[in-house]
Amino acid sequence: MHIETLLPSPLQKIEIPLLLEKDIKLYIKRDDLIHPKVSGNKYRKLKYNLSEIKKNGKSKVITFGGAFSNHIYAVAAACYYEGLTSIGIIRGELDVQNPTLKYCKNVGMELIAVSRNSYKEKEASPEIQAICSKYPDAVIIPEGGTNQFAIQGVSEIIDEIELSVMPIPDIIVLASGTGGTTAGLLSSDRLNSRILSFSALKTEYLKDEILKLINYKNAHRLDVKTDYHFGGYGKWTEELLTFIAGFEKETLVPLDHVYNGKAMYGLMDLIEKDIFSRGMNILYLHTGGLQGKDGLSYMLSKKQKSI
Repeated sequence: MHIETLLPSPLQKIEIPLLLEKDIKLYIKRDDLIHPKVSGNKYRKLKYNLSEIKKNGKSKVITFGGAFSNHIYAVAAACYYEGLTSIGIIRGELDVQNPTLKYCKNVGMELIAVSRNSYKEKEASPEIQAICSKYPDAVIIPEGGTNQFAIQGVSEIIDEIELSVMPIPDIIVLASGTGGTTAGLLSSDRLNSRILSFSALKTEYLKDEILKLINYKNAHRLDVKTDYHFGGYGKWTEELLTFIAGFEKETLVPLDHVYNGKAMYGLMDLIEKDIFSRGMNILYLHTGGLQGKDGLSYMLSKKQKSI
């Protein structure tokens, strides 16, 4: 892609009392700062997808997402900057006052709502097949953006870490949705760290789904935690929001409630429980998704009005 980016993304060392007490060195790789609209893992995943689309002379993209999807938001933004046409197939009803969909519409994405049952089936659904048939020259990017082009883009993070000033991390920690970013890290031939991935969804299958994406490469390096989802995808609790507010005040690092807030909560909880050895170097990969904070504010204001 040709949009102006901050790469390699900066590293920020975190020094808070818990880390000093446990003798843990924590760095955050601020992929959330790559670009204000196409940030974090979404930039990494879309980079080669969109360059391949342009190389092949295509100009339309179809993709899928929920009403507050980081992926939908990033595709709309990236296509706007790259001069491509984007079509977003949205799960459920369209609320164009929702800040995610409002932004997508403003930058030219065509939004098409489909039933939740059709959405589950994706391209196999007759409803979605009928939509896609209207755009025969469009390229389909899967929900979450995870495919081989995405994995290639994410793998470059390992090269950036090797060239950085921090020691090679013992563990790289990140949040996972579809698992594509974790798979991208594991796909690198230069990986010398363990990977700890926190699932934002209720799932028992994420580890195997991640490893299937990369034919089980570096499988011995992967650990997946599935018990910090706070009720499931897109769900949150007051405890989580309180943690996020406190962490942001202490470190000035913003976190969203869908992915990074949960993963950082999980990491701090494991540090508190002495799961990691003293003196360990941990790198936390901030995968972006901060547009979701506007979505949370919108949902909370709607909830307040309904009371």
